[in-house]
Amino acid sequence: MKKILNIVAFVLLLTMVSCSPSPVGTWIETTGGSEEIGFNLNKDASASSINMGYVDFNQWEKNGDLLILKGDYLGSNKREFSDTMKIESITKTELTLSQGGYSVTYIKK
Repeated sequence: MKKILNIVAFVLLLTMVSCSPSPVGTWIETTGGSEEIGFNLNKDASASSINMGYVDFNQWEKNGDLLILKGDYLGSNKREFSDTMKIESITKTELTLSQGGYSVTYIKK
């Protein structure tokens, strides 16, 4: 009986993990400003920025509860970057990321 309960618990855990919403989509920062700022995360792991003239995203990956965005800083000192943020929460409509004690909530468009 204990073995069956362990198997059921394991299956439930796998179901919960696989049911977490995907970060794929268009995410807009909830700044309240007139210009939308955010990013697109595509199924093929490509990414792009939205109205972020100084940043050009080109790739993303999810590793556990981390979202890693890669791209280029633009301007006179152009260079590649990789930015790792913790996924604090994700639903079908909201994504909250944190890094260094600062968190930002995005709305799915």
